[in-house]
Amino acid sequence: GPVLFNIFINDLDKGATTEVVNSKLPGLSEEETAKFQTAIKAGNFSEAMSVVKMSDDMFRNTKLNIAITGNSGSGKSSFINAIRSLNDDDRGAAETGVTETTKDPTAYPHPIHPNVIVWDLPGIGTTKYPAKTYLTDVNVYRYDFFIIVAAGRFTEAETKLAKEINSMEKKFYFVRTKVDVDLQLQKAGIISPQVFLVSRWDFHKYDSPQLQETFANDLNIHKRHVLICALPSTSEEILKEKKRALQEQIWKQALKSCALAAVPLPFLSVKCDVDILVENMREYCKSFGLDDDSIESLAKQVRMSADELKCVIKSPLAKAITKEEALKRLREATGEPMMRVKSFISLIPLIGTGIAAKKSYSVTSEVLLRFLDEVAEDAQRVLKKALEGAGNNQ
Repeated sequence: GPVLFNIFINDLDKGATTEVVNSKLPGLSEEETAKFQTAIKAGNFSEAMSVVKMSDDMFRNTKLNIAITGNSGSGKSSFINAIRSLNDDDRGAAETGVTETTKDPTAYPHPIHPNVIVWDLPGIGTTKYPAKTYLTDVNVYRYDFFIIVAAGRFTEAETKLAKEINSMEKKFYFVRTKVDVDLQLQKAGIISPQVFLVSRWDFHKYDSPQLQETFANDLNIHKRHVLICALPSTSEEILKEKKRALQEQIWKQALKSCALAAVPLPFLSVKCDVDILVENMREYCKSFGLDDDSIESLAKQVRMSADELKCVIKSPLAKAITKEEALKRLREATGEPMMRVKSFISLIPLIGTGIAAKKSYSVTSEVLLRFLDEVAEDAQRVLKKALEGAGNNQ
């Protein structure tokens, strides 16, 4: 504690952190940044640490509720499965069919990221859910945003629904499914609507990546992070977004690791919490779909074997990340004369004079950065292989 705090103060004295202390820090909301800066200026290190810890807890506990509505035959259930990286016949998939299978709002938690919950809402204008009271009946305020799904043209009922959602200051998005059958887009009758064209069977094509990026950008920082980590790894743009979102969290993890537990490691001049490393490395794998369930689901979708996809992966999968793996990487990082600590780490007020605490922080950051680079590259290789397989099997 006191050693780390001295580093903060030394940096502040030199004016090295003036810019940081007066600007938003990565991975913190504006309110959290303000609290963090106040604590640093007041010389209260434990308060600054508690802001970081609370922010981290918020990321881990934030729930995101996405409402999907559309009439029977619109491809709504398939869309729900696709956005959860599932095939229509996987365990836990939404039931698909041409008849209206949704009688009441049904929750479908993401299989790997259960804090992301996709809700299948009944179609508007059924006997039980008349258009007049639809939003009240389905509990409009429960959801963070709405996706209105149609296979063909948007009906008057859906247009009215969009206007109602808008009047309640909730975000909505129009999604046209089955565009591989019919790419002709009809006017939906709402002024300059943002309509995204998607195909269940080519979820990486058309407007799917833009759709996912757009609704991520419309959320607050915590919900955005939760959503980006859960999105299907089906495009290079989304893989880049995932990497950026996880990078923003690294300084907080390193700070927690070297300040909270400070367990000295044998033969190393660094102190850190290996559990924090393991937890984050596993999270990276799951966010990039590098776990057995995600790979099996993707393999099935592109009609390949899981082993064909796994053969391009160089880093360990989620379940293979143990304390031993983390310790091995710590030793590798400390063995280098100078760590490759990337430029964004210098943004953090903690990096100042020598001292073991600085090295602990740098080494933990280094291990997480390097592992994140590895899994991001692996995810790119898996995506490339899967797209080749999808092309060959058509």
